[in-house]
Formats: sequence, C-alpha cells, structure tokens
Amino acid sequence: MKAVILARVSTKRQEEEGLSLDNQLESLREYAAKQGMEVVKEFCFQESAGHKIRKRFDEMIGYVKEHDEVGAILAFRVDRTTRNFRDAVALDNLRIEENKELHFVYNRLVLKADSHGRDITDWDLQVFLAKQYLNRLQEDGANTWLSKIRHGEWSGKAPCGYKNVELDDHKAWIVKDDERAPLVAKAFQMYSTGNYSLKALAKKLSEMGLTTNTDSQKLMYTSYLEEHIIKNPFYYGEMEFKEKLYPHKYETLIPKWLFFKCKEVCESYGKTPFKYGAKSYAFKRLLTCAKCGSFLSTYTQKDINYVRCHNCKAVHVKEDTLLGQASGIFKKLTIPNDIAEDLKTKLAAFHTDEQYFFEQNVKRINAELAKIKKDNKTMYRDRLDGRITLEDYDKMFEENRQKTTDLLEELKGHNEGDEAFLISCSYILELAKRAQELFTRSQPDQKNRLLRFVFANASVKGEKLDYKLKRVFEGIVECNKSKNWLPRLDSNQ
Repeated sequence: MKAVILARVSTKRQEEEGLSLDNQLESLREYAAKQGMEVVKEFCFQESAGHKIRKRFDEMIGYVKEHDEVGAILAFRVDRTTRNFRDAVALDNLRIEENKELHFVYNRLVLKADSHGRDITDWDLQVFLAKQYLNRLQEDGANTWLSKIRHGEWSGKAPCGYKNVELDDHKAWIVKDDERAPLVAKAFQMYSTGNYSLKALAKKLSEMGLTTNTDSQKLMYTSYLEEHIIKNPFYYGEMEFKEKLYPHKYETLIPKWLFFKCKEVCESYGKTPFKYGAKSYAFKRLLTCAKCGSFLSTYTQKDINYVRCHNCKAVHVKEDTLLGQASGIFKKLTIPNDIAEDLKTKLAAFHTDEQYFFEQNVKRINAELAKIKKDNKTMYRDRLDGRITLEDYDKMFEENRQKTTDLLEELKGHNEGDEAFLISCSYILELAKRAQELFTRSQPDQKNRLLRFVFANASVKGEKLDYKLKRVFEGIVECNKSKNWLPRLDSNQ
C-alpha cells in the first residue's frame, strides 16, 4: 500500500519535548517500513502562519483524493493531524468516502472506512479534548485583557474618533483622531436634540465626511452609529468590558451628561438602551425559531422568564418549560464513574499542546471575523447598486453583527473563577458524573455556557426544544441508551 506522511510542529517547546519534525518523520518512516508501506510523499509543516498551514493541509487532502493509489495517511498523533473540527471532518470524509486509512503511530490508532465502536469514540474524544484546552488558554488571554482594563488601558482597535499610536517608549496608546473626533462629538450634540433619527443622523454624518474606523472609505451607517458611537461610553471616559464599566486614561470627546442625554433620546424612540448589567438568561443568543430561523429573544415579565420569536411570533414559551427539557438532556449525558476515570487518563497526552490549540482557534476566529467584514463590504456595494433592498441589507448586517459579537465573546474566553469546570477537562469529566445535578444547580449564565458546550444547534417549535448534540455527546447518549460502554483500554492499545 502506498501512503503519505503528515508531520506538523507548532512551538519550540514541542520540538524540545520530542515532537520535532525530524523525530516525527523518523518514527513515521520506520512505521511505514514495518507495515510494508511505500511512502510516496511527505507533507511537513513548520507552523508560523495560519493561512499558509491551511493551504498546506488542503494541499495534502487534495493530493490524497487525486491519487487513487494512495491508501493511507500516516501521522504521529491525532493532535499532530487535526487542528479543529473542520480538519477532523475533512479526514473523516477521506476515510469514509475515499476509503483511505488513517494511521496514528503514537496513539496506536488505525481508522478505516468500516471502523466503529471504541476507535471512533477515541478519535472523537481527542478532537473534543483539544477544544477544551483551547478554552483554558482563552481565559488566560481574557485575564490579560482584564488586567489592562483595570489599569485604564484599552486593548485592540480604538473607537471611531480615536486612533492607535505607538509612543516613544514603544508603548501602545490611544489618542484623538483630529479628523474624526470633532464629527463624533457633533454626532452626540445633534442626536441629543431629538430632531434626528439614527438613520437620518447617519446620512447627515456621511455627508459631513465621517467614515467608520473599520474602513476609512466606508461612510457612516445606522447600526454602526448606534452600537459603536451613540451607545459607547468610551467617549465620556469609561470602557465597557463584559458588561461592566471601567474608567480609562485617554482624552474624552464629550461630557458625561451629553452621553446620558443621548441615551434618553434613544430610549424615547423605543431603542434598546445601553446595558450596564444585562440580566443573564439560560437561552440567551442560543436558540432559533424552527419556523423562520430567526434568533429567539428572552425577556422577563412579572418575575417569569420567557423565550419568544419577534419575527414570526410562532414561539412564545416560558423559559422553565425549556429548562425542564434541557435537564432531561443532561441526564442522558451523565457518564458512569469508571468510564469517566478512563477518559481522564487521556488528558495527559494533550498537555503539551495547549498553546497550539489556543493559537489555532484564535486564527480561526480572526478568519471568520475577516470574512464577515468582507461580506459586509459586499452587501454595502450591493445596496448602493440597488441589488438588495435597505430592509434586506439591515437584516443581513444585523445577523453579521450578532455573529461578530459571538465570535469576540468566544475569543475573550471566561474570566470568572466559578467557570473553571468549562476550561479544565479533568474537572469537566469529574463533574460529568453528575451532569444533570450540575446543570440544575448552576446560574443562568453557567447554564448558557453548558448548553453551548453540548449543542451543535438548537431551535424551538411551539414549546418543544429541538436540538442536535455535538458528536462526542451524541456518542455518550447512545452509550447510555444501549448500556454498552466500551471496555477500558489496555496497555497495548
């Protein structure tokens, strides 16, 4: 059988710990010789840039598809091969549709088109665990950001009306943009009069030459004006981070009273006011309407939480009704103690790759953010050319804005101490022994993260929760249903 070799290394630490390309190649060539395989091509990645690695990985996939004589892909470990769920799906397609074998030398794992049971579960588990270590490092990044916030410094791109500069001591700083700052201040003054709608004000500011900070050629538009300027407390001296406000050290553009005057005007038009401490809901930004596909909103009335569809009105249900159904799902996800202990032993193999998984996920998120930005530019051109209506433009832009918000929240990670169970695999598996109890007793924001953790997607039809679990959790449910848990791996597996 002919085969290709895939070898990847991402950090200097991995090279020092025996995962260098030379070590991987030596082991893989030796394995191929013992198996009587002929290596026809080697794909070696010294990782430094995400888009280049994506291209090389896709090149390997394409090569294997085009050459029918290649029957196997050889890799040192699963985590040397898959970087995310997209990679795993691509390899699964090769295995199932193209009848290619996947050999992981270190893991002693061979996957074929007809593989099932323990091998598939082990494969899914290792891809899943990579995601959990990624979450742990996301929290480290969020904590670093929070530390700067508490010292009055903003990390990232400056708001419209400001610009990022580097001081003489090479320290990053934010200063007023002499061109945009006066126009931003003018925007607050004009809106505070109550004589302008957001749409009319955006048009007026565009005529005055105000462009967004995301694109110096893009004129002001309604949703950007509302979300990034009118509702942004940065301009009077405070920064919003995780729905909390922190004073900053930079020059202000407007007095505080003017910001709150604009807030009153915004509320008078029935707009959503700026949120200083938004209420937490278990299903916030999680569910869609099964009928129209719109995201469902959550609200409280007379101390009772509800979930509803603003678009087609097909859904209006008490949150407790859906929570009861969700609790039943977590009951099905409870892992027996002995199985949980077996799974915990697999964690050690992934310890050295924590940083890699974090970096790759950040690259993935940034790529998705870049795509959304590009899509927004295309939509704007289509709107100017009359190919789409203003209503369709606003709807699509709002969807992209929500996607951007969710991606940025994912990038920031979690910084609360009681969220440790979401970022520590060992702790997660320990808590999985009492999954239903954990879900029932957790706070709404924790419930929300747990639900996002297990759901691939979820919608509501009438009062019924319709969901699809991520693959690893589907396997747990099936094992619970059949009572046929896999035996413990022995030392030769």
